[in-house]
Amino acid sequence: MEAKPDSGTHGAQIPLARGIPKTTQSQVLTRLGDMHAPNVGLPKIADVRAYDYCCSCGTCEAICPVNAPVVRREPVDVSKEKNNYRKVELKTEAQFQGVDPFKAEINACVQCYACERVCPLLDGFPVDEFNNIRTMKAGKSKTLHGQDGAVVSQILKSLLEQGEIDCAVGIVRNDKWSTKIFTFTSPEDVAKASGTKYTYQPVVATMRDIHRSYIENAESPLIAHDGQMLETERSYVEPINNIIKKYKKVALVGVPCQVHGARLFKENFNRIELIIGLICMESFSEEIMFSEVIPKVMGVDIRDAVKMNFHKGNFIVTTTKETKEVPIKAVAPMARHGCHFCQDYTSYYADISVGSVGSDDGWSTIFVRTENGEKYLNKVNDIEYSDKPIFLDIVKKLAAMKHKNNKWDWRSFLKEIWNRDSPVRPWGKEKIAKIPPPPIEQPPAEKPAAKPKE
Repeated sequence: MEAKPDSGTHGAQIPLARGIPKTTQSQVLTRLGDMHAPNVGLPKIADVRAYDYCCSCGTCEAICPVNAPVVRREPVDVSKEKNNYRKVELKTEAQFQGVDPFKAEINACVQCYACERVCPLLDGFPVDEFNNIRTMKAGKSKTLHGQDGAVVSQILKSLLEQGEIDCAVGIVRNDKWSTKIFTFTSPEDVAKASGTKYTYQPVVATMRDIHRSYIENAESPLIAHDGQMLETERSYVEPINNIIKKYKKVALVGVPCQVHGARLFKENFNRIELIIGLICMESFSEEIMFSEVIPKVMGVDIRDAVKMNFHKGNFIVTTTKETKEVPIKAVAPMARHGCHFCQDYTSYYADISVGSVGSDDGWSTIFVRTENGEKYLNKVNDIEYSDKPIFLDIVKKLAAMKHKNNKWDWRSFLKEIWNRDSPVRPWGKEKIAKIPPPPIEQPPAEKPAAKPKE
């Protein structure tokens, strides 16, 4: 799939060849005084944003020290471009020219490049998204009722009850299917999140609030709350620990791009204790879901919908009166533009992946991918496991379909974008070094010759 830069993006219109931006260093340089620094320019998330590769995971927003990149939250116009979506906006110095810092907050990009180090699009994709599965099984909750077994809800509920996690970050929806990010801090909160959601929110961005809360709330070692100097200096450590211990063990639930971002973010933020990934074909903006997909394609009133699901190659909506389904290809073109570049179906970078495909109705498929995931799943109470094996061939077939539909030359894109700098940034070298070779395409098997008729 080819992408075109937005009209409001940085620099001139740049030709694109199968997903590879043909850029030069001068097009992304930032002017510093009277000179151009040869290796100081906008972070590479600016390019990701320019070509609509952005997955809107919110990881860049979470890690930025000045809050320069922000994923849009306001509604988007889908009247002309049905797969339009909320994506990251990078605030630069040019946007703050003439702004009085005493009257307005100035939070332009300072070129620290933390964001480009945690962007999942700039990290590449797994070649074989099934090569890290330690165990697989089907399960369902014994106590909760939810879509396809309520396994994710049961995991969070049980771990919160035991104090194994302090909070979990995920998405909730109301009875009109509108979604928002929510931080679950009690087992009772988990009931609010039951059911699958197919509209997108930048879940990882919430980590910013947790990540930075101690900075905003920590007590000064020398100054009391009333502004008076203290006679005895107090330690920073205890006040900060009192704040951050509230959310010291965080679980995050997300789709593949969010999970990938969370995994990269975890390298800089050790309070992400558990990453639960959802099997995901694609997601939609609320605007297109509510104006096109549900009322026009499915012919359903959103207020009557009780369940939505991708199952066996179809998109299915169940209402209080009936069940309707259409082939995935009928709704896929309206998925968010960034979803059309995703090459991960089963949340490869999660500790535990969960989805409905591959197991019987009413059950969830569970892939345990890490030792950490195995440790936490073993602590979860009230999950019933099936004796039936997972239908892995079905999962692989759908993963292959996603890979084929979203095929693009991401390897060349990464090589071009990271090699652009002179010299190449240290983390850029690491990214380049781990780019896997393209898979060897096997020739189609020859059909056996027909036997001559006797």
